[in-house]
Amino acid sequence: METTKKEVLTLSEGAYNEFKSFLASNNVTDSNIRISLAGYACSGPRFGLMVDAPGAEDLVATVNDINFIVEKNLYEEFEGFQILSSEENFGQGMVLRPNKVDDSAGGCSSCSGC
Repeated sequence: METTKKEVLTLSEGAYNEFKSFLASNNVTDSNIRISLAGYACSGPRFGLMVDAPGAEDLVATVNDINFIVEKNLYEEFEGFQILSSEENFGQGMVLRPNKVDDSAGGCSSCSGC
């Protein structure tokens, strides 16, 4: 496990508080949260969050009392992540976004509009 000062994950105080409330409302007490690639959809990559322990090939960003874990190769592909609060996401709910998206990757050529 490598702890890094790189911007693996950024989030505002409002996003942090909303995320903590989300964890509490789902009875999640573990402070190790992994960001993983869940696949690709028409609009690009989808990410998942899960409770997990950091491994040797992971980067860890600690924000207050939460450790966000990301595989090094996922970090390199997307150049880190950000969590936006509902307010920061124009009232559309809390969201996890990559810092970089390759428009040619993923999606589907036969999409009729998701």
